[in-house]
Amino acid sequence: MTRHIFGDMSITTRTAILLSALVGAIFIIAGIFAFRDTDHRARIAGLANLDHYARQVARQQDERFARIRAVHQRATELLRAELATNPTLGTPATFDSLFAPDPRGGRRSVPALFDGGVTPMGYVRGVGAIVPGEPDPQQRRMLSAAVHTVHALGEAVHPGMESLYLFTPRNDLVIFAPARSDRLNFYRKDAPPDFDFQKEELATIVTPAANPARAMRCTALRHILSDRKGGTWTTGCMTPVDLGGRHVAAWGTSILLDQLMLAGDFGDIRGADVILISREGRLIYHPGYTRQAQPGPESLLDLTRTADPALQALWRFVRESGNRPFLGEAPAIDSFVALRRIEATGWYVLVRQDRAVLHADTWRTVGRIAMTALVCLVLQALAIFLLMRWQVGVPLQALIERTRLITRRTAPARFVERERLTSPDEVVQLTHDFDLMAERVLSTQDELERKVALRTDALRNANKALKVEATRDPLTGIPNRRHLMTEIEARLAVLGPDDHYLLAIDIDQFDRINAEHGRPAGDAALTQVANGIVALLRDGDLCGRMGGGEIVALIRASSQADAMAVAERVRFGVTMLESPGRHGAMIRMTVSVGVARARDGDGCDSLYARADAALCEAKQRGRDRIFAHVPDPRPIAPPDIRPFVSVFG
Repeated sequence: MTRHIFGDMSITTRTAILLSALVGAIFIIAGIFAFRDTDHRARIAGLANLDHYARQVARQQDERFARIRAVHQRATELLRAELATNPTLGTPATFDSLFAPDPRGGRRSVPALFDGGVTPMGYVRGVGAIVPGEPDPQQRRMLSAAVHTVHALGEAVHPGMESLYLFTPRNDLVIFAPARSDRLNFYRKDAPPDFDFQKEELATIVTPAANPARAMRCTALRHILSDRKGGTWTTGCMTPVDLGGRHVAAWGTSILLDQLMLAGDFGDIRGADVILISREGRLIYHPGYTRQAQPGPESLLDLTRTADPALQALWRFVRESGNRPFLGEAPAIDSFVALRRIEATGWYVLVRQDRAVLHADTWRTVGRIAMTALVCLVLQALAIFLLMRWQVGVPLQALIERTRLITRRTAPARFVERERLTSPDEVVQLTHDFDLMAERVLSTQDELERKVALRTDALRNANKALKVEATRDPLTGIPNRRHLMTEIEARLAVLGPDDHYLLAIDIDQFDRINAEHGRPAGDAALTQVANGIVALLRDGDLCGRMGGGEIVALIRASSQADAMAVAERVRFGVTMLESPGRHGAMIRMTVSVGVARARDGDGCDSLYARADAALCEAKQRGRDRIFAHVPDPRPIAPPDIRPFVSVFG
């Protein structure tokens, strides 16, 4: 059969064709498996990237809204302090110097508040205001105090937050936004005397009826009030202000659509889109539908009433997913999707990538492999032909000539057919057998090397896992007691005691948290505090869990005051943390901190004993405080670090 197909071809040509066809078939089979494996790996890697970016977006937005919530809380504290301590707020002279009468009715902020100038509230800039009617004395006091509060706090958080404003149920508005290109002219000059925004979502979400918890709430994507043409889109977060048990105002911070998701954020996954949707079904951000300077009614962004099939499918997918994170393929929207929630606002974060894009990456990879394989096939066919001609054809021709010389001198063998003597089939078979054996030997060697490599990797990974288990606390993931004490001993021995301080940090009433919320919630709260403390410390500081709710950190500080400042930052930072507890309640925690300075000859035990004694003293003095161990009995008070600096410093 083979002789009929190939005719009178030489051994070299026939062998080259057969070997090339064989190798080509192997390449094709391997290519099919490679395609499936590449497609599977690309899908896993693509989903991992999508989930990573979804987590990043959710964390970024949670951090942004946490900062806004902290600023609003601080603004309320400053406003109340100003009203309680400044006796000049209610005087007509003070009010007139800040708000000039408008010939059309009501009052507007004087130009100096925005342009910059000295006022009874001190130097003020970047502030605009509108007061539609003539306020009573109490309202005059609050509006005057609002000018000082929005300026002082706005300057502290600018430019991280573009605006901070206070508005009242009377449509009074005091806003700090020095970087606005419109210079707040709408509120300072152009707004009509009957300017009314009480039906807007920013005002309705802070009323006691709509917001009984009196917590920060964020609006859907809306037109900004100052742009009456409806071409500027923004979302905002509002926090109600109650005085004497009565709703009197609210703090607000607006985020323009262009600043909600910057163009360069999370853009390195080809064909991926980031989408934000409110829990009420309003489109907050979508690169295909939400664009700044694009006029249109706000109802277009309501996914619950949209007529767009793509948006309908998107909202249906979100509703079916519920509040659970999702990672995988979503055929309803023809995409691979990672779904997360922004806890601060309840918004949904979707990072989606078209399936065609992901498969296209696989096809490109396979195409490159196929082109490489084709070139290799051509080269190997040519190489086989030349090699067989040089190494087999020439020697066989010489052998045949010598054989013919011998056969001419001897009689033919009785039991040997001449066709068998002259046929090349045995040589082809022998060559093929040798090639097959060679391939098997090489394959066996490669398999042995692969198994050795896999075993080596397994042993290496096992060693790494054992090292992590030996040095890390299994609950919190930070160093455990034994590893921490070993590291402290080594550092003190090598670097000496100079500028080293030990912080003994213990969660106040941690047993009560476990008792009220259960041990799983307590463990989650402990883990959050431990990792929060690590984040609050500086690079190079040692930190680990001693046991229970106690964390110990070895830091370097130029002075005891510097060490106390670090301890205060840790103490205050923990008060800002929240962890979910039982029945939807949030666990708020405090810590007590003992500080001890390392001395000559100190080991870990002696240094820890002094820090623990200082910790006990802090507990006895009422908890939620720091105390430094000193040689004499006079305690060193913690540094005068105002909460405002701790939050925004």
